[in-house]
Amino acid sequence: MGSINRVDRPKPWLARHRAPDGKQHSRSFTRKADAEKWLRQEESKADRGEWVDPTAGAIPYAEWGEKWLAGLHSIEPKTRANYESLLRSRVLPTFADTELRRISTARLREWVTEMVSEKLSGARIKAALQVLRASLDVAVDERLIARNPASRIRTPPVRKRRQLFLTADQLEALAHTAEDTRAGSGGLVRLLGYGGLRWSEAVALDWKRVNLLKRRIRVEEKATEVGGQGLVWGAPKTHETRTIIVPAFVIHHLGRAKPEGLVFTGPRGGPLRHSNWTRKVWAPAVAATEETPEGLLIHDLRDTAASLAISAGASIKAVQRMLGHASAAMTLDTYGSLFEEDLETLADRMEEAYGS
Repeated sequence: MGSINRVDRPKPWLARHRAPDGKQHSRSFTRKADAEKWLRQEESKADRGEWVDPTAGAIPYAEWGEKWLAGLHSIEPKTRANYESLLRSRVLPTFADTELRRISTARLREWVTEMVSEKLSGARIKAALQVLRASLDVAVDERLIARNPASRIRTPPVRKRRQLFLTADQLEALAHTAEDTRAGSGGLVRLLGYGGLRWSEAVALDWKRVNLLKRRIRVEEKATEVGGQGLVWGAPKTHETRTIIVPAFVIHHLGRAKPEGLVFTGPRGGPLRHSNWTRKVWAPAVAATEETPEGLLIHDLRDTAASLAISAGASIKAVQRMLGHASAAMTLDTYGSLFEEDLETLADRMEEAYGS
């Protein structure tokens, strides 16, 4: 139980209670009613298991942010690099010297408003807030602060980029142009556009994982470009290997098989680098190919693979396995509209088969 006593001080009402940490905590008030209210709140927090030592959050955010980042052991190197970049460029300039317990919801709203005034994209603002929110979630878990002040902060809506899909004819035309730009590039474009591999997975593909006769490709590794570290090799995005089966003509355009070694290499035999290949092969090929959608990205070939598979009658589960999505729900969220368009074709076929 706590107590309230009158003392000879400028604030004469002293409220005291023994907290869950076994220590006595006190606070002085001008009015007795305020002391009673504070004492009730502190005891209620203790009863609910929500009490936090008010001095625990006296850690500057700069110190906490570094500790939080160092404690993330199961994230991808590229994700870690992105988090670190957001911390350095967006979070620390504002909150580095602020104690965790002093970070308020009101200040966070001001911070978001400041980023909006800087014309920062909605996606970048959202990412910066997610980093700060995640780090404060851990501070709550470690009982440094009682609640996360960022939990209900809203950011401007993120404008979702329109998905671009190539037809089979457009894909073939682009593959031919890419091959003319640099030998071997046509095979890469076809594999991405029909097999649905991520760029990082295609770059890491080794001949020993390609079965030419059975048209099977085992996706077991990826090579991701991380700023300051070059290519970082690791497991696929979902940490699960998968096998895809591609059309014979895709296998044919991969070129002459070798016992081992990378399937796709640069002019000097090393791994392909995204920025170089985009600048020297992809951009010129897209510009030179007629009827290619404006703003087409390499990743759009993955969307194209999903579109062509669905048009050929693939189920949502088959598309999920081909793309390596963690769940069919994720595939449906991404490409649900394509299946909706396919329903009309299905209805027409049912009419032909079963209509009177």
